[in-house]
Amino acid sequence: MPQIFFVTADYTVIDRAPLELVAGQRVRTGRTDIDWPGWVWVTADDGRGSYVPEDILEATKDGIATVSQAFAAHDLSVKARDEVESIRHVKGWHWCRNAMGQEGWLPAYLLMPIHAK
Repeated sequence: MPQIFFVTADYTVIDRAPLELVAGQRVRTGRTDIDWPGWVWVTADDGRGSYVPEDILEATKDGIATVSQAFAAHDLSVKARDEVESIRHVKGWHWCRNAMGQEGWLPAYLLMPIHAK
């Protein structure tokens, strides 16, 4: 169920060509993120890489995995006090939508729930 949050600090997207994966795609796996357990670095055939949730990967052999569901590594630029809707939560990150309808990932530590009255 979607939840509404206030953003507690500015967050600016730096990556202009974020990785997008489709189900069935094969990727090379790398290190697990020590700060975000459950996320693992992958590299696509075109050389672009990103951390993705490890539970969308089906390991094959020799550091190769198959993607089980589509994933977009788009972060969302926001300003402190913006209001966003969290559409889903995955291992410390939220896929959010802002008031202009833009969507992307935000780390949970930037979000303060708005409590319903």
